[in-house]
Amino acid sequence: MSTPALSLVVTTVGRPEEFERLLRSVMASDVADRVELVLVDQSQEQSCAAVLDALAPPAAPGTLARTARTTSGRGASHGRNVGLGLATAPVVGFPDDNCWYPGGALRRVVETFAADPSLAGLSGRQLTEEGRPSMLRWKATAGPVTRTNFLHTSIMSTMFFSREHIDATGHFDETMGVGSFGWYGAGEESDLVLRVLAAGGAVRYDPELVVLQEEPREAPDERFVAKMLLYGCGMGNLWRLHGLSRAQLAYYAARKVAGVGVRTARGERVVARADAAYLRGLVAGLVDRPPRSLRERAAAAGSARPRPRAPRA
Repeated sequence: MSTPALSLVVTTVGRPEEFERLLRSVMASDVADRVELVLVDQSQEQSCAAVLDALAPPAAPGTLARTARTTSGRGASHGRNVGLGLATAPVVGFPDDNCWYPGGALRRVVETFAADPSLAGLSGRQLTEEGRPSMLRWKATAGPVTRTNFLHTSIMSTMFFSREHIDATGHFDETMGVGSFGWYGAGEESDLVLRVLAAGGAVRYDPELVVLQEEPREAPDERFVAKMLLYGCGMGNLWRLHGLSRAQLAYYAARKVAGVGVRTARGERVVARADAAYLRGLVAGLVDRPPRSLRERAAAAGSARPRPRAPRA
């Protein structure tokens, strides 16, 4: 069995079909025998764990260097931290359960870190299967990830880190991100990148490194509005924590304001309300005062901010 060069930590709440596609893409990689996959299945049914056991059982020889699985309480950041406790490779990535890798992608990651051992992080682009940009407006040219371009060069599924650097910096802040117990519904991945940069680590953006994921298609309902409020709170909190450019934030906010007007005029009232909720959350996170509808949740989370999970011994 090969020594893993790359650990992939996957946190899921039970999307077995999507996870199977991801797993098969990892197993089809030409560096599969150097890849370790750690699954944190937070679902009661453990449906993704069953997929892993069926396709890549840990006791049987296979194409992967190693597999491990566990479970945890809810929250993407919490699950990733738990998964890191089982990961053994010097480089680690955190793919979403509904992304997958085209041929050559994982080899590019392994070879890039091998060629530059001082590298703290690497990010690529996320595209749809048809080649359209997914989730972000991606920067066209390669270069360093910085405090001003991270929103155009990094998203969780496209990022890979030196384990040494994130152990030294601290792991994910469990008060932030999807499913967290706090009221900051986003920003955990950018927070980690920004802390690595603040510690002096170099993070590289390589648009030729591609990860595939379809754009989410969520129904514009009340749950979507509530989700956008949490996302806005997370981004405002991120800006406050890291002292990011207020001018840049004002630009993003102005785009949202314009979106509210345009969507209202088109009769897309629920989407317009979602944009307005995001803006309310942005302000709330920036001043660190939860919106009225989230005050009970914020109080339950407690006033003390837990630090990112401590590095392993």
